[in-house]
Amino acid sequence: MPDTEAAQSDQNQEDDSPESLTEVLQQMKENTEGDQISLGDVLDALDSRSFGPLLLVPAILAVSPIGAIPGMSIATGLVLLLVSVQMLVSSGRPWLPKRLLNFSFSRETFAQGIDKTLPWAKWLEKFTARRLTFLTTAPFYYVLAIIIALLAILFIPLALLPFAVSIPGLAVALFALGITVEDGVMVLLGLAIAGVAVGVTYFFWPF
Repeated sequence: MPDTEAAQSDQNQEDDSPESLTEVLQQMKENTEGDQISLGDVLDALDSRSFGPLLLVPAILAVSPIGAIPGMSIATGLVLLLVSVQMLVSSGRPWLPKRLLNFSFSRETFAQGIDKTLPWAKWLEKFTARRLTFLTTAPFYYVLAIIIALLAILFIPLALLPFAVSIPGLAVALFALGITVEDGVMVLLGLAIAGVAVGVTYFFWPF
């Protein structure tokens, strides 16, 4: 596990990382082009080394209408799992397998999903602020990584239930937003939604 001070320093390192949910969405849309785009294209669109925005991308894809694209739930769950595990052992940009990064889909569908999600993002941002920051930094940062990894695993069974993946996806999105804007209240909300995700998996998974 990386040194606490080094991890915090890396999180605070200045780059071109988006600093709000709407900025993440806008960069995802504006910095991609072509009829077909891939998960790798969307991640590259952020030009970010920070884990918060990199977690927001697959979480938003899972929660938004884009999540209805066949195979998207499994792909985003795998990305979240790999990124969260690497949060525990690396301070650099996470490695993702090329086959997963090459998962492609229609940019038109993607852009429409972003447009439908932006009003909700702007509404949510009215309630964000820099508070309870200890919940977004080490050592709790590593606890969040473990919880996100567990939620990512839930994507696989919940993909069999209509729209169920949006529940753990929302929890991860709140965690990622909390890390990005240093808002511990968003983290607490994410923990509450994570509990709901576990309950849904336990009571409604058909196997």
